[in-house]
Order: sequence, then C-alpha cells, then structure tokens
Amino acid sequence: MKVLISYLFCTRGGVETALYNRLKGVNKEEIKVDLHFFRDYGGSTLFHDYAGEVIIEADEKLIQKKIVTESYDMVISIDSADMIGILSRMRYEGKIGLEIHTTYEEGLAYLDCNITDWVDFMIVPSAYQKKLVESRTGEKNIYVLGNAVSNTMFYQRDEKERYGRKIILWVGRLDRHKNWRLFLKLAKEIYRQNREYTFWVVGGLKSEQAEIDEFEAMVYRYGLECVVRWIPQVPYENMGMIYSIAADSGGCYISTSMNESFGMTVIEAMICRCPVIVHKAGALPELVNDGRGLCVEEMADPEQVKLINDFLLDAGREKVMERAQKYVRDNFSSDIVGKIFCEILCSEISEAVG
Repeated sequence: MKVLISYLFCTRGGVETALYNRLKGVNKEEIKVDLHFFRDYGGSTLFHDYAGEVIIEADEKLIQKKIVTESYDMVISIDSADMIGILSRMRYEGKIGLEIHTTYEEGLAYLDCNITDWVDFMIVPSAYQKKLVESRTGEKNIYVLGNAVSNTMFYQRDEKERYGRKIILWVGRLDRHKNWRLFLKLAKEIYRQNREYTFWVVGGLKSEQAEIDEFEAMVYRYGLECVVRWIPQVPYENMGMIYSIAADSGGCYISTSMNESFGMTVIEAMICRCPVIVHKAGALPELVNDGRGLCVEEMADPEQVKLINDFLLDAGREKVMERAQKYVRDNFSSDIVGKIFCEILCSEISEAVG
C-alpha cells in the first residue's frame, strides 16, 4: 500500500513530531508512507533519517502529477482543506482521509464548508476531539489515534541533578491558547503560600513581541523576577532532560492550556516520571484520569493551590509517576501507535476493495 500524508507547513511543532514518532512504528514492508508539505520552515530536518520521501511542493499541477505518478492508494490531509481541494479537482479515485488536530476556531472553520463530503474517514487524537468533530460535521467514521512519543528521547535520566528549590515547569508558546497568564497567576499564589518553589517557563522564542513584553511585565508586576526563569528555546532532543530535572527536584509539570485536542507535552512529562497537573480543558483530563496526575478547574484559586501543594507533597507521588509512565508506554509508544495506524489504513483499503 502507498500512502501520502499532507500538511501545510513543515516546522518542528507538535504535529510534525507526533507524525515522525508514529511513522517509526509503521510496518514499512506492508505500507510505504510519503510526506508532503506545501512549505518548509525548517522542519524537514526532523525527517532527515526517514525512509519515505519528503516532498516540499506548493504548485498544484506538480502535486497532482506526483500523485498520479506514484499511484498512491490513499492520501491523508492534516488540518487543511487545501490538499482535499486538489484531490477533488483532479478527480482522485483513491481513499481520502482527514486528520484533525487543531482546536483553534479559525483552524476548524473549513469543516463548515462541506469539505467532509470528499472525505472517506477521519482521524483524531482523543475522545474529546472525536466528540468535537462529530458535533461539527455529523460524520461518524472517525478513528481515535493518540499521538506517539519517542521513548529514546523521553525517559527518566539516571543521573540526578538536584536544585535548592522544587521546579514547577511550564512548556509552550507565549500565546492566549497556551494561557501563560494563568500560569503566572498560579505561580504568584503558589509562591505566596510556599517559598520552596521556583518556576521554569520553557518556549516562546518566536512568540509575538507584544506577548513577550507583557509576559516580562507581568513577572515583575507579580514580584516573581527572582523565582521565574524563562528559557526561550530548548532543542527538542533535550526536553526529556528538562522534564527529568523538574521531577528530580520534587517539582512537577503544569499545563494551563485553554483547549487541547491531545496534550503532547503532558505525555512527554509523564513518560519522564514528572508528575503532571493540568487545567480542566479539552482532552487533558483523559490523560491524567485514574490517578495518573491532577486535574484542576480554577488553578489560581487559593483553595485549588492548596490541592496542588498537597499533590506535590503527597506520599503517593511515586505511585502516580509509575502509573503515568506505564500508561504512556502502553498506549503511546511509536510501535503501538504505528501499529494502530496501519490497522486503520488496512481497514479502509479492505473496505474499498470489498
């Protein structure tokens, strides 16, 4: 079987990383997967050792020619109608899939344009996202396929690095969606109640300058300049070390996102045995259910901060980390996610043949 997966932009973001990790687990003898991006913004280096072809092409005629020449049995578009439009105009006769990862309203707007009339099946990363897409499109042929995490990059390090204070870690872009403002409000309240914590903010180098300026101003306004450390960029291959350092310090990872279709940074922290606290939003509660972490509704509320402090000091911390790490290994390793992905593709092709 030959499959083409298309995405608008090739960066080193969460979608590209999850895709790379997933494809590691694909049976390459049975399924050949090529990748297509309309634009490359430095992310193609992520796929430098990928066995399939990585195509960077924006010209519609050349894209159509490639699809015909390679005789792809299936084309899957991620978070975009652009490739589906191209397929419809060339009267493509193979299977068409659509992956939907975004929760941004502007990113989902294309679903309101009858685009799903051209789609045979959809893939989403969580039960939450499936309900969201079903309610928006009325479609039922939707598979849930969680994102894959690399167990060669993300694991608890043997070498222990100790710090004088416990590190509470936050990772992401400095934007409204990731809700860094809530994290700083939370940091202010945590520090007011307990002075043994320090706060690391990782990411945001390429954020809007207005967001960066407001972030820095808020740190000073809250009197956190001595306990908030901003690390604008960390190479992806070093993020496992960051999660491990936070875990070894007796700290945790906190996600304050307003909405998430999955929660890539959450499972990265979990597999590194870093305790996780999430804002009750989107798919995040799915990941920390059953004692794998803590889900909080109003994070900056003083009573909720007490819950967070109790969670961090709980004698059962080790069991929480063990459950979380096992859950990620059992459900989101490259081998497992790659195998499920192959089963989805084979099921759709068998249905077409039948």
